[in-house]
Amino acid sequence: MLNELANKTVVVAGLGKTGQATLRFLRQFNPSLKVWDTRETAIIPQDVSEPVERGTPSSQFWEGVDVLVVSPGIDLTHPGIAHARAANVEIIGDVELFARVTNSKVVGITGSNGKTTVTLLLAHIAKVCGLKTVAAGNVGKPVLEVAQEPYDSVVLELSSFQLESTHSLHLAAAALLNLSDDHLDRHKTMSAYLQAKQRIFTHCDHAVVWRGHPETYPIDSNIPVTTIGIDASSEGFSVDDGWITYEAEPLLEIARLPLVGTHNILNVQAALGLAKAMGLPRDEAAEAVYSFIPAPHRCTQIALHNGISWIDDSKATNVGAAHAAITGIGAIKSGKLILIAGGDGKGADLTALKPAIDEFVDYVIALGKDGRQIASLTAHATYVSSMYDAVRTAHEIARPDDIVLLSPACASLDMFENYEHRAKVFYESIRKVVA
Repeated sequence: MLNELANKTVVVAGLGKTGQATLRFLRQFNPSLKVWDTRETAIIPQDVSEPVERGTPSSQFWEGVDVLVVSPGIDLTHPGIAHARAANVEIIGDVELFARVTNSKVVGITGSNGKTTVTLLLAHIAKVCGLKTVAAGNVGKPVLEVAQEPYDSVVLELSSFQLESTHSLHLAAAALLNLSDDHLDRHKTMSAYLQAKQRIFTHCDHAVVWRGHPETYPIDSNIPVTTIGIDASSEGFSVDDGWITYEAEPLLEIARLPLVGTHNILNVQAALGLAKAMGLPRDEAAEAVYSFIPAPHRCTQIALHNGISWIDDSKATNVGAAHAAITGIGAIKSGKLILIAGGDGKGADLTALKPAIDEFVDYVIALGKDGRQIASLTAHATYVSSMYDAVRTAHEIARPDDIVLLSPACASLDMFENYEHRAKVFYESIRKVVA
């Protein structure tokens, strides 16, 4: 298909990181290229020489266009895409282009939470086991930057947005880790969100699934599965007496894991299940987990002062991620758990946090656009106007053996540039307050 592009007109939608990588990839096939960005004031990068259309193009724009490669940040219900569809333009994403050219063994991971951790952990395991491996997609490199490289395996983190425009991706193994309220401002319903996530199993040889959570199982019951869970079980990966087990045999000592919380036990199991499906040696894969360095902003302890642990989970941009962190850390705490949460809830039902807060959280400090909704979930809460005030309040409350957890359950753009910036301000505020 790709060599045929030389005779076609292709529109690349979006001038962000994905769109620019797509342009660089497509230029080698010499198609007739145009660019469309939905933003009226989009800044054109210096290396983009193709004609650029901004805003919503007229239906005439699509005359003679054969293929639209849409960036995942653009809603497929956008009126411009509706015009393209009406003009019989083929609509695909960068992951679909990748699928049509790669010769590597590919593994895919999706889910509301944990997919970055599992993707990076699996890539680490594969490298330790001797494979030339790269993490790409929604984390690491854009997929088209690795599409034609001679990797033994490519581990893809795949968002629901990427999966919506992917049709022919063949995966040696895949996992839908979990499902919770997220991106409902775009998908509108949980059913539509799940349908997008389930696309990861369309051409899949093996699935890793969470026992007792049917939404994580492929709809096609003929796909073989490996199960994970934190219950004691003789099936698949499980937990027993301080160990991760496989078919009831001890495999990994939980106290030695580089990741914190019971939710991360599931993430480790998922990575090992995918490694098993890839044919990697079980014991070598398990041993590799101990040397993994976790990605920042995902339940990472960033300070320990006067016996108080400060944990950065700024990447928890939805309710499910925060719920996992609260329950995962709450189950192992010895002192109080003080939660800092809030931001832009993206239309999610924030009341879903209440059971976890009631069971595990001793005090909530809320901030941001939807912070007052979170503060209203418990009588033991206060609302503050800045991250500095949140940290200062937590420091006044906390005592030795307590944990202060930043797990916002919300996006960050109401107050910060992104979740990394939110974490940076959190860390800087800790330095100022505890100095």
